[in-house]
Amino acid sequence: MAGRSVELPVEEYERIFAILDASSQATSLDEFKNDLMVALHGHYDCLNTTFFTGPTFVTAFSDPAPVVTGRITPVIDEYQARWYPKDVFASPQSRAALAARPAISADDLRGLPNDSVTYLQDFLYRKRLHSASVMHLDLAHGCHGLVGMFDSRGRKPDPARLHAMGILARQLSERAKSLPGQVVPSWRDRLTPRQVQLAELVADGHTNEEIAEILNLGLDTVKKYVSRVFSATRVRNRAELVKLVCLESIAVAG
Repeated sequence: MAGRSVELPVEEYERIFAILDASSQATSLDEFKNDLMVALHGHYDCLNTTFFTGPTFVTAFSDPAPVVTGRITPVIDEYQARWYPKDVFASPQSRAALAARPAISADDLRGLPNDSVTYLQDFLYRKRLHSASVMHLDLAHGCHGLVGMFDSRGRKPDPARLHAMGILARQLSERAKSLPGQVVPSWRDRLTPRQVQLAELVADGHTNEEIAEILNLGLDTVKKYVSRVFSATRVRNRAELVKLVCLESIAVAG
């Protein structure tokens, strides 16, 4: 739908305004999350929702304290233990689609990796969550919010509804960016003191060779440490680790 006009029914605009109004009084991100969930339930008849947040797009899916409702509540532990890396909306195809428009349906995505297909078939569909859509929100300090909506009755959002959700997501982002962020567990809590030291050196831009010299370690040992740090902090590469470290520094300084 990017690049062409979509005519919305009046009731879709009314829903957008009602949801924006319902979430306009929040003074913190936590209040905003809860107000938004209630509004989505009431105006979109969407009872199964999630709200994940994180300092990067990828780490949002491993949010240790997401807001979840409906049929998501009894399965969130399984999701966090097994499925979050395979989430269909964490796929490169989803990220590219969300860069073009901030609300999409899983049905929009093509050429998904096998892990994402497995997630849909063996997790969502098995839990009777037959339709999935997501809104991407920009939060304070460059953080990311992902609002998932799942239908257990097989109803799929039509193009007009998805377009309306995109308009809604942009407006919600403007509101969310002004709210104080929630306190999240530090990445440091997941690492040993030696791994924290190494992560800070990576964030300072040092190469593996330079880190080996600074810490008086072998190069292979440094590579293993870096791999373990990536795994423990749930980032995929040095750039995401740098962002994770820097965002926490900004939040502490602020």
